[in-house]
Amino acid sequence: MVKPIVIYGDPILEIKSTEVKKETPGLQLLIRDMFETMFKANGVGLSAVQIAIPLRIFVIEAHIEKENFHFRGVFINPKILREFGDLTKHPEGCLSVPGIAALVERPSSIEMEWYDENWEYHKETFDGFAARIIQHEYDHLEGEIYVDKLDKMWRDMIDPTLELIEDRAIEIPYLIR
Repeated sequence: MVKPIVIYGDPILEIKSTEVKKETPGLQLLIRDMFETMFKANGVGLSAVQIAIPLRIFVIEAHIEKENFHFRGVFINPKILREFGDLTKHPEGCLSVPGIAALVERPSSIEMEWYDENWEYHKETFDGFAARIIQHEYDHLEGEIYVDKLDKMWRDMIDPTLELIEDRAIEIPYLIR
């Protein structure tokens, strides 16, 4: 079922999410709802807190046809063990901050551990676009949004739009909370 997405200005986005327990009721349904919600809003990643459930879980599905890139995953209780590589700036957007894209600086590579939807443990290194999406979604679990990482110039440029989002004074093409 498609869930409403929490948008900028809602204090739940500033909450550090809590660990998921293996016996959490309805976990598989939550995962399915997260994918459906993300697809309906044309996103590539979604954290549970973005649908007002502050648990440490996010889902990702991204495709870049021209680069033959396909990435899908369910990340439960993820931990970024280290960030490394060059710091690179690339545009990012967010379903919780609709209508805005801005250059965000992040490390190009990460090593992380997590559990998947079957509670299988994984430890892996990610680079490039996959690393960027993971870091973006991981930030949500920590109560952070990418706009908080922007330098003053970018922040000054987008502040008027952030105010419109907070006031719900812009059209958003998907269900919001």
